[in-house]
Amino acid sequence: MLFLLPQIRDFTATKLINSIALNGKIEIIDPEYNERFFTNTGGQRIPTSYLNDLREEVKETAIRFGFPLKKKSYLDFEFEIAKIFFSSPFLWNDNDGNPTGEALRNNFWAYLTILLLPDIATWRWGFPKDNIPTKAWSVRMRGGGIRNTFQRIFRRVVSFDRGKNFPDSERLELIKQLNEDEFQAIIERTSLSASSKVSIFCAEEIISRKPNKNISEKMKQFIYRQSSIDLTAYGKVQALDLLSENELKELIFSVFKNREEEILRNPDLLEKNNSN
Repeated sequence: MLFLLPQIRDFTATKLINSIALNGKIEIIDPEYNERFFTNTGGQRIPTSYLNDLREEVKETAIRFGFPLKKKSYLDFEFEIAKIFFSSPFLWNDNDGNPTGEALRNNFWAYLTILLLPDIATWRWGFPKDNIPTKAWSVRMRGGGIRNTFQRIFRRVVSFDRGKNFPDSERLELIKQLNEDEFQAIIERTSLSASSKVSIFCAEEIISRKPNKNISEKMKQFIYRQSSIDLTAYGKVQALDLLSENELKELIFSVFKNREEEILRNPDLLEKNNSN
């Protein structure tokens, strides 16, 4: 069954974001907020109890990871949230396992972050300095793009799920092995992240290079990002998703290898890149 998911419009999101920033605390957690809306299309509105259950599951997970005290790293927490989204049937089509159109709506993720889970979002990112909602902070609350607190985790599930040929316990393992910068190197390039096959092979290539102690972390991040840019450029000439698995793996390996050899020959490229 297709469940229609609640949404809030941009002007409502802006109003609530400004209020959260100004007050420096969470005053509204209301899944039935009067400015929410549902798309006028076929389907049944999701029961509020389902949303409350999702909130409780996320909050209980946050408590296990130290909520409301701040942490140095949230990667393990976010992996658990990825597993919760993976197991939430109202986000996925029954027939093919792809995300529903409702789950891809930016306005739903704004609703989820600002009205259902604002305390968890502000635990993750804090409140803005001087109570001013900067762009960098606001995008963590607003739906859309690759920065929203929870939408970005959902996108990881969409991009890095290994599929039904793997046991459920192994389908999301790639997510557990990547850090924030490594996710961004792939997901911020929509021509890569739109294809789970391309995303998965890129992730596997990055993971295979992580143990190399002869290359600094800064160099590795440079290699990953520049390789993703190169692959994006290549994809404008040849549809990556149409390559065979072996061809795609060989291409990704060669692109990463070329960037690694380049930075080892000329380490000054790293400084030039940082200054841009």
